[in-house]
Amino acid sequence: MKKEEILAKSREENRKNDPYQAEIQRRSSSFSGVVVVLLSTILFVIQLVMDKGFNFGLYAVAFAYGTTDFLVRYFYMRRRRELVFGLIYLVITIVLIVLHITQLVSGTKVV
Repeated sequence: MKKEEILAKSREENRKNDPYQAEIQRRSSSFSGVVVVLLSTILFVIQLVMDKGFNFGLYAVAFAYGTTDFLVRYFYMRRRRELVFGLIYLVITIVLIVLHITQLVSGTKVV
């Protein structure tokens, strides 16, 4: 293999593992999570102020985002902290989904 071929192959491999791109992805993911939580909170408060009861589904979506984020990080990095938070978020997500479905089936608003 010629020197140019080796360098070209190395550049191609390094282009796929660009640390700058990984940092941008991390920041993007983090910012997206904040936006999901803020939007859910705003919509939740609006619904509450209008006396329409609690919408547990909004927070189920927000916590599902957090659950996925923590568990995917645990899968790749195997850090105990990520697993613990992922499982906590998972339990909260399941509780919120159950509350949301119960509210829909019963037809009552929870205030």
